[in-house]
Amino acid sequence: MDALRAGQRLLQSRASESARLECEMLLSHILGCQRHELYIRGNELLSREQLSAFRSMLDRRRKGEPIQYILGSREFMGLPFHVDDRVLIPRWETEILVEWLLNHWKSVPGPVHLLDLGTGSGAIAVSLAFYLPASRITAVDIREEALLAARENAVQNGVADRIRFLQGDLFCALEGPGGKDRFDGIVSNPPYIPTGEIGGLMTEVRDYEPRVALDGGEDGLGYYRRIARAASPFLNRDGLVAVEMGYGQSPQVQDIFLQTGNYTLGGIRKDLAGMERVAIFLKRQGESNV
Repeated sequence: MDALRAGQRLLQSRASESARLECEMLLSHILGCQRHELYIRGNELLSREQLSAFRSMLDRRRKGEPIQYILGSREFMGLPFHVDDRVLIPRWETEILVEWLLNHWKSVPGPVHLLDLGTGSGAIAVSLAFYLPASRITAVDIREEALLAARENAVQNGVADRIRFLQGDLFCALEGPGGKDRFDGIVSNPPYIPTGEIGGLMTEVRDYEPRVALDGGEDGLGYYRRIARAASPFLNRDGLVAVEMGYGQSPQVQDIFLQTGNYTLGGIRKDLAGMERVAIFLKRQGESNV
C-alpha cells in the first residue's frame, strides 16, 4: 500500500525505530481493521478523507505526540482504556503491580476494599474491579479531568458501579482518620521523577504527558513520604500498601516506609529488566486502627 510506505518514510525521517509498526497502527485504526489485513487489502485506495486523516496523524506523530494519544487508546491488563493528554499513559511495568495484587486477593473470601491513590486513567482501579468481582474500589485523583477520564474507562469496562471516584490530594479526599474509611489495601503508582530530570525525558513524555503525574519533587520521593506517613490509620488490621517505584528508588522507598515503624516489608517485585519495580508493605501487627 503506497500510503503505508510513504508514512513509514516520513516517520523514519524523525529517527523513529518503529516507523513501520506505527504506520500500521495508524492506518489500521483509520480503516477499522487489524494490522495484518492491511496487506490483504494492499491494492485498496484510500479515500480523500482517509488520506487526510492519515496525514494528520502522521504529522502529529512526527512532532512527537505519543501514538497512544493519537489513537486515543491503550490496552492494559488485557482491557481497553481511552487515553488522552488528561492522563499518563499506562505502562506495562504497572501491570506487575496489578498482577501481584490480583494474585494476593483472588483467593480471599468476601469483599475486598481497596484505595487507588492518583488513579489517573483508572488503569489500576478499573483492572482490580474487573478481575476482582467482589472488590469495592475508591479511586482518588487531585485533578478533575483525570477523574473524568477514569470514570469513562470504568464505564467502558463495565465496573463503574463498584468504583467510588473522589477528587482531592491523596488522603485529603477521604474522611479523617477517625472516620469510617478503612481499606484492605492501598495502591499507588505515584509521580516519582525528580523535578530536575523532567527536562531530560523523551519528547513524548516531557512535552505531552501531564507534568503533575510525573513530578515527584526534588528527589522524586515526595509522594512516598506522604503516603508512608498517612496510610496506616486508613488500613484494616491485615492491610497493606503496594507502590510502584522508579529506577534505583527501591532502597530509599523501603527506608521511608520502614522508618515510620508502622509497616513490615511484604515483598519486592522486579520487572523483566531485573529492576526492583514494586514494593509491598504490610501494616505492622498491633498497630492501632485509630
